[in-house]
Amino acid sequence: MMMQWRLGKGIRHGAWHPGVVLGLAGGLLPALALGSGPADWQAAEIQHEIELEESAEQLALSPDGTRLASAGESSLTVWEVASGKRKQQLDGHRSPEVEWTLPVTGLAFSPDGSVLASTSWNPGVVPKASLKLWDPTTGERLHSLAGSLGCREVAFTADGKSVWAACGRDAQRFSLETGEAVERAEQIPEGLLTAVDAEAAADALPMPRQGPAHALALSEAGGHLAWAGLPPTYPAPIVRVWQREADGQAASAEPAGEAATDYLEFDLPDTTVTRDPVTLARKHYSRELPNPVTREQIEQWMLDSGEVRIMLTLDNLKDDASRAWRYRLTFEPRDAGRWELVRVERKHQCRRGPTESDEWTTRSCV
Repeated sequence: MMMQWRLGKGIRHGAWHPGVVLGLAGGLLPALALGSGPADWQAAEIQHEIELEESAEQLALSPDGTRLASAGESSLTVWEVASGKRKQQLDGHRSPEVEWTLPVTGLAFSPDGSVLASTSWNPGVVPKASLKLWDPTTGERLHSLAGSLGCREVAFTADGKSVWAACGRDAQRFSLETGEAVERAEQIPEGLLTAVDAEAAADALPMPRQGPAHALALSEAGGHLAWAGLPPTYPAPIVRVWQREADGQAASAEPAGEAATDYLEFDLPDTTVTRDPVTLARKHYSRELPNPVTREQIEQWMLDSGEVRIMLTLDNLKDDASRAWRYRLTFEPRDAGRWELVRVERKHQCRRGPTESDEWTTRSCV
């Protein structure tokens, strides 16, 4: 099954920071448990299909696979992989001589995913800045570099403190702290541009691919592959995000150790039947707390019994006693594509009390 998203007008930002969310209206996509074994792209699932206004000619996935950057002739966009939603529409590259945005020739995320680099080069047109560094979370432009040289490839150093770009007749290394060019070379150092093999992963994908890719990107962790193209039967170009299944890990498996962990059972809410278990879980048990460091993560599994298991975790709570809560919700299938919530359980982690701070428990924290 897959999700299909069209370009939206914007999204709401809450006080919490969302984690992995794999729910979809009118259906259910089991979360794939990713192990350390080699990727099995023949068993991959389409996580999202995003319809674009123009073809994506450049793609980049953050190393952890949580963000996707795409660039077309006049657009530069950052997407949230978990939800498939557009997070930022960046200004892109422009020229003082023309009004329109210049095409992007290179995209790269820093090793920690906190910075996105984009480059531009266009014959006969002088850009204002050939290399730009962005904050992919806020959309803020951090640096405008390389002037009108025109740049192609771009890559970050392993420590994330510098970025290399092939600009003009040579390559320069720019400091992220100062924006200054601190080194020049004939080419970007060997190894920085050697990425994981996205083409090999794409070749192993199950259908539908429908035609050649305009651009590909594979996350460094190897869990996500982005494919951009224009299938002949489609009216608009698309980006598909695939999530792979690791060898030796079944999509129906529960998280390791969870089945044996004690939970405190809660009464069921008034509404228990839904077509979207994730939305129901968030409606009743998500907390938008006035705390900028609170994090929310939602995962789901299709169990061998036919039940659906939802895990909703809230971490870094604004609570003197409890640091984190974890809800475990169990849904059973009903008719007409609906699911019924049959059990709600919770456990927590203590900031202080009778247990270690990172130990899950149902005991009182004080």
